[in-house]
Amino acid sequence: MLFATVSRGKKVGTRLLPHLFQDNRYRVQLGKQGPYIPITDYREIPSYLANGYSLLMSNRADSQTPSLIRPQSIQGWSANVRDLFFRSR
Repeated sequence: MLFATVSRGKKVGTRLLPHLFQDNRYRVQLGKQGPYIPITDYREIPSYLANGYSLLMSNRADSQTPSLIRPQSIQGWSANVRDLFFRSR
């Protein structure tokens, strides 16, 4: 499971999860100004993180708007290519 923890501000310690938008997609983008890429399958997110894309994450329980989180701040995934894919044998 992918998650990040708020490290500053009023909500320090709040856990953020990938934000699922109304169109049932997650969104990644290369920078704040760049266009976003919609992702339908949750399992594809780590491969985008490994390529430097940031992920929009939020905490729905706190009615928090999505924040763009850099891959270095997201836990629950690995940049190692061998860890990204399941081995067949």
